[in-house]
Amino acid sequence: MKLIPSIAFNDFSGSSGNVTARKIGEKTYLSSRTKHSRKKTPSQAAIRCRFGDTSRSYSEITEEQRQGWISLANNLGSYTTSTGSTSITGHNLFVAINTYRKICGKPFTADAPAQLLPSRYINVGDFWLSPEHIVFANVALQMGSNDVVLFEMYAAQSPAETRAWDKTSIVAVVHETDWGEVDLTKAYLEKFGTPLQIGQRVFIKVCRIDSDCGYVKWFSMLGSLASEKSFLYERIYKPRAKIGMDQIVPVSHEVECKDIDYEISTSSKITSNYISLSIINAPSIGCEFPHNGLSDAFNYDRSYQYSRGTPARKYLIQCMDVKIFNNSKKAINLYCIGGTFTKQFETFGTYFLTN
Repeated sequence: MKLIPSIAFNDFSGSSGNVTARKIGEKTYLSSRTKHSRKKTPSQAAIRCRFGDTSRSYSEITEEQRQGWISLANNLGSYTTSTGSTSITGHNLFVAINTYRKICGKPFTADAPAQLLPSRYINVGDFWLSPEHIVFANVALQMGSNDVVLFEMYAAQSPAETRAWDKTSIVAVVHETDWGEVDLTKAYLEKFGTPLQIGQRVFIKVCRIDSDCGYVKWFSMLGSLASEKSFLYERIYKPRAKIGMDQIVPVSHEVECKDIDYEISTSSKITSNYISLSIINAPSIGCEFPHNGLSDAFNYDRSYQYSRGTPARKYLIQCMDVKIFNNSKKAINLYCIGGTFTKQFETFGTYFLTN
């Protein structure tokens, strides 16, 4: 509370700063303002500017469109966020929905949606919060849907900040994951300017949101101290070993590799990959193409995978023996061991590795 001597001792009634004085009989009662102080972090200020820009657009829509937003707000009754519920007007609902649509990469909509699909809780697997890495694993996001994953974060500025959920701001809206992994290291630095410090308390809100609707309601809330080790299993972060187009010789006398995105996990021997090939002159029901040298995580790795042909061949199914050589031999070999072999095919998915 802000104490001003002139208020407390000079028979003053009224307000000064955030303090109100009431003179009752011989006593003066002081009270501080309970209204929101309007204090905000720089990141929250940027978001509120977006709300302001959208708010001005409300005056440009037709009266019929405004009535649609008013009717939707009346049916909704209250607007719920992770910080509580509040009654909402058509104007405020218009601003909230369109602001989050914009954040999700969707265009402005003047018409109220037919229904509001609220955001949902989302379970994430292990995660790392360190100065070098801010990474979330096992983030489930269905491909082909309107869903995106919204991340909000705030790093406490002192050990005394033990509950600062109202200070979080949007770090990223994720439209797709990297085989279930989301790396927010770069996004966090762009947002806040400084990396996390070991021992710093971090507040995280994450939810799955329908990008067409933009209705943020339910959050999963995660709190943790920044550490070099992961939250659940206390592991040091190691990037997954990868093979991309820049690491191979895509065209050989046998085959043209149109695309390759091959990764192996850092713990159990599992691969998630996508390989698309067109055989040019292979002598058998298999092919091989060289690479330029891979990381030490690769040596001799083998997986048995399903593959399929092109639409012209009605997606004929095959079973492929996929081998990665990274020793005295540096090549990637694929051989059909079952099904109907086609010269153009793709293989993808998650499989166990053997060697």
